[in-house]
Amino acid sequence: MTWNFELVAGPCKGRTGGLAWDGKGMLFSAVAEESVLRFDPASGKAENFRRWTGRVNGLAMAKDGSVFGAQEGGRRVIQFLNDGTATPITEFLEGLRHNQPTDVAVDSKGRVWIADAYNAQAPYGPPTAPMLDHASVLRADNWGPNQWRLNRVTHDTVGPQAVLLSADEKTLYVADGDAERGDVCQLLAYSINEYGSVGHHGKTLLNFQFGERGISGLCLDSDGNLIACMGWKKSGSGANIIVVSPGGTILETHPAPADMPMRCAFGDADMGSLYVTAGDGGLYRAKGIGRRGLKR
Repeated sequence: MTWNFELVAGPCKGRTGGLAWDGKGMLFSAVAEESVLRFDPASGKAENFRRWTGRVNGLAMAKDGSVFGAQEGGRRVIQFLNDGTATPITEFLEGLRHNQPTDVAVDSKGRVWIADAYNAQAPYGPPTAPMLDHASVLRADNWGPNQWRLNRVTHDTVGPQAVLLSADEKTLYVADGDAERGDVCQLLAYSINEYGSVGHHGKTLLNFQFGERGISGLCLDSDGNLIACMGWKKSGSGANIIVVSPGGTILETHPAPADMPMRCAFGDADMGSLYVTAGDGGLYRAKGIGRRGLKR
């Protein structure tokens, strides 16, 4: 089945990034514009959800309707509260400032999983704190109002770009590696124990060739398969959206609607439309693709 994408919002200045379906509309980040917008499928319009976001990229919805954002410019994760305000969670791992988070996921216990990558674009302000000597997945545990503690989860990643939890939250999927930094890109899977920890080495599901842009965005379909944004026009197999089984088999490959696809998420009333952001600043949608999103 061919996936036919249409441009539904944008193009914005620079790339578009994180996506989160709020039940009636799709939130998406315009990273360079420092905005999070909301596309309303009923009206076909996109309006500002938050402004001056500090280059927020990845987005994740919490149970209470608040939204977590990976703030690349501010080197932190912030929570957009339902009253219109925003608050940061802790920025320190064992007393040291962490890197520039690019993606977030929230589990059923309210823990926030963070892809804490390095970034080619410098953060805001003077360089008062160096980057960590590792780029890992972190987990923020909430112990009460404004009481967060960061834990390092992965020890074998070089630059995590996207994080995703399986439906039963027993597996952590990580898109690792930044081709522009010279990394070899991989899709990794980790078994999560009852305490939220993983082993020191993830299982490699996909291994990309050197110089090939790997995966930058992940979401789940209702069957537990991974939908992944990957690739670029200048090398490898090109810019594609792929469907990957939990075991790492590529089930389908579809051309991306634009070069450098960034993030993907299901939305619309039946969760049957796939939304994709891209390097050209657009928000794209494909209806009736034969797959539906997972309702957590």
